[in-house]
Amino acid sequence: MNKTSMSVPEMRRMLGLGKTASYWLVKKNYFETIVVAGRMRIMLDSFESWYQSQTHYKKVDEQENAE
Repeated sequence: MNKTSMSVPEMRRMLGLGKTASYWLVKKNYFETIVVAGRMRIMLDSFESWYQSQTHYKKVDEQENAE
């Protein structure tokens, strides 16, 4: 079963961000979010679209592979 969303903490770890920076991205509406059982989820398709169109943030595993 493929995931269609991820939690904000998952996104934070993926990008190597702090809590404030990760919620700042969410507040800016850079990607689609939904609330499931009282918890915010980031839709993966909208996250990947945003990620491909920006140049500032890099996924942590991509940074490690580049070194």
